[in-house]
Amino acid sequence: MTPSRPLIGFGGYLKEAIQAAGFPTPTHFARTVGTDPSVVLRWLSEEQRPTIRSIERIAPVLGRSIPEIVMAAYPDRLGGPPPVAPAAHPLVRELARILGADSPIPAADRAALETVLDRLFEPYRKVSRRRRSA
Repeated sequence: MTPSRPLIGFGGYLKEAIQAAGFPTPTHFARTVGTDPSVVLRWLSEEQRPTIRSIERIAPVLGRSIPEIVMAAYPDRLGGPPPVAPAAHPLVRELARILGADSPIPAADRAALETVLDRLFEPYRKVSRRRRSA
């Protein structure tokens, strides 16, 4: 059976995960996890793979499990398939860009948009939490 999403390397996987986590740039992500931005850029370009210690730091920030990231970074060593791009709706990336700290939208407008979206999503968060705990 072939996956519906294209197979990608770790760099593509990480790029999608960073965007899905709401970071406007890899540099923002690097600063959040306490890693030099040049290291994250080497991961993205696949010049280098993260160490296990790095994976332990980045997994919770990306909202991913450690085993998932290890499998994405080292499929050749674990005998698994290449990573598949994480599913993310295009609106996720657009909202991350619009609501990001470096957005061209005035801060007051961003705050108002966040308030509206938060209120809109609140009933669905409750449903989503119940499904996960079931």
